[in-house]
Amino acid sequence: MSIEGSGASRAGKDGVHNEDAFLVEEGLGLYVVCDGASGTPAGEVAARISVDALEDFVERAKEDFGPNLREGRVALDIVVRAMNHAIAAVANAERNDPEQLGLATTITMLLAHGRHGVVGHRGDSRAYIIRNDRCHQLTLDHELTESIASSERKDGDFEVFSLDLKAGDTIVLCTDGAESVVEDRDVVRIAGDLTPRLLASRIVSAAHRRTPSLDATAVVVRVRSERESGWLELSSLPEGTAFGHTLTRR
Repeated sequence: MSIEGSGASRAGKDGVHNEDAFLVEEGLGLYVVCDGASGTPAGEVAARISVDALEDFVERAKEDFGPNLREGRVALDIVVRAMNHAIAAVANAERNDPEQLGLATTITMLLAHGRHGVVGHRGDSRAYIIRNDRCHQLTLDHELTESIASSERKDGDFEVFSLDLKAGDTIVLCTDGAESVVEDRDVVRIAGDLTPRLLASRIVSAAHRRTPSLDATAVVVRVRSERESGWLELSSLPEGTAFGHTLTRR
C-alpha cells in the first residue's frame, strides 16, 4: 500500500489572520493540524511553533531509527515524545517572551506507513477515518488549559493510539472550523473518488461558506493499494482557496 496526503487552510474573520497551521510531509509519513487558541496572544504563533517542533523532532528521529521510524512500538514512542517536544517548545516560547503569556494550541497528528499509523491528539481539533462509506471520529475533544505552560499541566495530557490502515481508507485531520463538513454524507460519499488535494480544498471551501467567521483547515490522507492507479490531477481547484501541499523547513 501507499499513502498520499495534502492539505488546505482558509482564514476566517478578516480573511487574513489565520490561527491554524498544518503540515504534510510525505517523506516522513507525518501529517499535522494545529489550531492556536483564540483569545490568546498570537494563536498562530503557538500553532506554527508546534508544527515546526513536530517536524523537527520526527526528522531527527528518522536519522536515529531509519526505516523503523514508523513501525509498531517505535512509532508509538516517537509520537509521544514528539507531542511532548511540541508542547515544551510552546511553553519555552511563552516563558522567554512575557508578551506571549497564554500561548496555547491544539495538536492532531498522524505518523503513517503502509498498514500502520499512530495518532497523537490534544485539544478540540479532530481526526476522522472514512472507511466503507462511513465516517468515524477517532479522537475525543479535550479542553485546553489557559496556558500550555501551566504548572498544572502533566506529561500525558494528550492521547496517542495505533491505527490499522486498509487500502481505501481516507483519514481527515481538521480544525474545529471544518469538522462539521467532514461528517456530511456528501463528503463521505465522494471521499474515495477525489484526490487528497481536491477533497481537502472542498472541505475547507464548504466550511468557509457555512461559517465564514471561523478559520478552517483540513489535511486529507488517502491509503491506496499498489494495484490502484495513481491520482489524476484533472480537476480545476476552486478559486479563492488557499492550498499548501508539502510544507518543509530547510
